[in-house]
Amino acid sequence: GGICGSVSGSAPAPCPDAPAAEPGPPASAHPQPSGGAWTPVTEKIRHTLQSPAKTDSAAQRSFFSCNWPTRWPPQGNRYEQEKLLKQSCTLYVGNLSFYTTEEQVHELFSKSGDVKRIIIGLDKVKKTACGFCFVEYYTRADAENAMRFINGTRLDDRIIRTDWDAGFKEGRQFGRGKSGGQVRDEYRQDYDPARGGYGKLVQKS
Repeated sequence: GGICGSVSGSAPAPCPDAPAAEPGPPASAHPQPSGGAWTPVTEKIRHTLQSPAKTDSAAQRSFFSCNWPTRWPPQGNRYEQEKLLKQSCTLYVGNLSFYTTEEQVHELFSKSGDVKRIIIGLDKVKKTACGFCFVEYYTRADAENAMRFINGTRLDDRIIRTDWDAGFKEGRQFGRGKSGGQVRDEYRQDYDPARGGYGKLVQKS
């Protein structure tokens, strides 16, 4: 539509009443990447990356400092955390009974090697055991043996779980739940006599 006719040998002429084409960027100026439409930001990025001999200009450094995360990956220091885990001699031990003692933990975990120290997790309000601990070995090999042979076994009639920990720091021995204990015991619906009965929210209801 919009073509009224043409003179022989000439291009078709548009109708006088045909709507004018809306102005927009030339098709070659803003190539649309697959999977997303062109936006001013994507065009600015494309122009910044493709500008020859200006890759270190003050304008570009300013643009990237404002639009790019200062750390990568943006979630945080994940790669350094993974490096620490691969070198760690410390294990996090969960699903303990509130009544399990440090001596019981030592007796079990010393079967895989020499234990350097044990830190029992505490309710930050009551300062009583709240069902987890950290076990640190002198060597990585002994910690690996514990992960291999003790994870999923029974301690004080409970199946315990062990995970690699990046290393104990003061303050981490306290529960992070609102009531002082572990977060899982805030929302637990079942009755567990070895972990204080019902969850805290159920007890309050």
